[in-house]
Amino acid sequence: MNRRLRENLYENFINAALSLVVVFSALEGFKFHFWWLYVVIVTVIFTVTFYFLFRRPFLLMLLLTLILVVDFILFFGYRDILIDVFLYIEGFFRWIIIYMNQAPSSWDFYLLTEKYKVFTLFITAGIAAFMMTLVNGLMKNWFLTLFLGMMFFVIQWYNYVDKAYVYLMVYILLCFTDLGVKNYFKRNGARGPISVFLVIVIFFSSISAFGAELMPKAFSPLKWDKLEEWFYDTFPFTREWRNGVGREEGEPAEETFFSFAADLGGPIKASNSVVMKVIGDEATYLRGLVYDQYITSPLGKSRWANYNQQYKYEEAGEVLPVTFNEKVKYQVKSLKIIPVNIKSDILFSPWQPYKISDAFYYEKDNFNLKAKTSHGTGESYVVTYLKPYIDLKDLKEKGSTSLSEEDRKRYLSYPSELPERVKELAYFITKDAKNQYDKVKAVEGYLRQLPYSLHVPPTPAGRDFVDYFLFDLKKGYCTHYATAMAVMLRTIGIPTRYVVGFKMPHFTDKMGEYVVTTAEAHSWVEVYFDDYGWITFEPTPYYPSIEFPIFLSSSSSDLYGEDILPDNKKEVTSKDSGEVLLPEEKGVSSSSEAVGIDRKSKLIKIAVGFVFLAVLLGVFVWILINLRKKREIYKHEKNIIIYYYDKMVKELSKEGLKMGDFETTVEYGKRVAEAGYEDFEEITDIYNRIVYGSKEPSAGEIKRMKEFFDSLNKRGKFDIKRILRI
Repeated sequence: MNRRLRENLYENFINAALSLVVVFSALEGFKFHFWWLYVVIVTVIFTVTFYFLFRRPFLLMLLLTLILVVDFILFFGYRDILIDVFLYIEGFFRWIIIYMNQAPSSWDFYLLTEKYKVFTLFITAGIAAFMMTLVNGLMKNWFLTLFLGMMFFVIQWYNYVDKAYVYLMVYILLCFTDLGVKNYFKRNGARGPISVFLVIVIFFSSISAFGAELMPKAFSPLKWDKLEEWFYDTFPFTREWRNGVGREEGEPAEETFFSFAADLGGPIKASNSVVMKVIGDEATYLRGLVYDQYITSPLGKSRWANYNQQYKYEEAGEVLPVTFNEKVKYQVKSLKIIPVNIKSDILFSPWQPYKISDAFYYEKDNFNLKAKTSHGTGESYVVTYLKPYIDLKDLKEKGSTSLSEEDRKRYLSYPSELPERVKELAYFITKDAKNQYDKVKAVEGYLRQLPYSLHVPPTPAGRDFVDYFLFDLKKGYCTHYATAMAVMLRTIGIPTRYVVGFKMPHFTDKMGEYVVTTAEAHSWVEVYFDDYGWITFEPTPYYPSIEFPIFLSSSSSDLYGEDILPDNKKEVTSKDSGEVLLPEEKGVSSSSEAVGIDRKSKLIKIAVGFVFLAVLLGVFVWILINLRKKREIYKHEKNIIIYYYDKMVKELSKEGLKMGDFETTVEYGKRVAEAGYEDFEEITDIYNRIVYGSKEPSAGEIKRMKEFFDSLNKRGKFDIKRILRI
């Protein structure tokens, strides 16, 4: 096996190995599990393919041109195929964003996950192989390879992919080994056999890679409060990372929750005490306490309270009244709640609760739920709830006229001392909205533009909480946003109530349970709509907005199997042949055929743009390849002579002076000189003296080679002046 072949095999091996480490770690983050050999085969095929194409720019450009031609053929002749392909890709990208940020685990989303699971593997392996082959194989930039990989694994680890730390160690080990082997090849193996060298390199690389693991870590980091406050205000999503405020052990969960529910304003620092574990098929909102009165005390402190609470006792299994209209379709779902670090009589439940496995009390108006006795650690209960299907088009036609006068008084009240500018702002934001839903979304959208921050000062004495937040503070956490939205909507005649509870985390643990901590304590708003009753809205920018229509999953999760509201359908499925679609793809038709045509037109434009982007990327790679070649050429002056001579032979071949297979350079030089290129014998003499005489070329010889090549190149080009002279 010659040296060049060994180097090529090694390049493919190390690029594939680095790509595999990245792919396996990425799949851990996705929580996808494939047979390891399957992942290896896919990644190796991508690596070898990219290595082959990068070494042959002509083939790369030919492939990209072929893709462009196929795209135009589909565009003009088979648009339906093109649309189907990009609908799939568009659906994939929307699914992956939802999956990584929310990861719903309902049955329809599970089917979508299965639908895109293999495609995700191919995309992940393709991107990893492309980047490693480009950076480590083509650019040969060892530092950039190490840096990009470490950034990827650190971000993964900070987002609670624990195995990313192990993969990081392996990746660093491979990078150091790669550095040593490349130096070995550079020195032509002067330090002995490659097998012995590899043993030494791997040994010392292992010490470097795993040394950090053995170092003591039990020390407290430096605290820069101002810098921390600025960082968390600028990048609020990092609060959930390992160095964020939600990661510390803290006070008992019960105290934290009640303090959070009762107080408005001031800085908070959520702990990581586990409140409960939840077994269910979706991450949802868990209502704890619901309030209907925003009041200001004589001392000027704002808070939420309840107007009139009337509780009714029910035995286990008894049903709660249904608040939405019997024509609204819905699904019966359930979840099991296991208290951990909280002992309370509060029963947490999604909206709308229907049954509780234990005896309970419920408040008739706001549906606050309380157990007969407090639940402590391990004393679980099951909540059955109804998940209605909410149609956006229908929702926009609904107001709140069906509320009784007493309820309107309750859910539209606000302090008489509320500053006028709060009312004026609410009116200004919603003045162009045509219906109640649009007004609600306008206020929600305005509030979601304000920065999220836990580091906020208490509301000054005598100041209204909402007024101070909207006009002075202009940043805050969920209680600020939820209170402001509830109060602002009330000022323009829309009934609201303020809810405090927990927002379940997006992912389950290894046991398939949602682990809810005090860091997930949250507040939000419920708005009343005719027929639908109370609907949840999310004004806090830290969490994704709740968009409509809301579709149900394709199977019921009713634990009891009893019929509820016989006139209702328990679930809504797609009209398509068993395929479960993302919300925008489900069976809700557009208001006109023009909307569908516009969507197709947009998709086609995206398709063409995508291909052009691929071509531009190919051109960029081609430029990188040529730059690398030139860098290699100019690294040694001898290579420059060889480079120009080879280019000259190619140009002369175009003139019919092809070099014979058994023709020496001297014989070829004489034949070319006799054909009218007299100076080529001098060029041949320089080439033979440098290449076969092991001499370094002088600056004059390099210049002479370049001059002759330029004249030869110019002679072969279309020159109108030369033609006119002839």
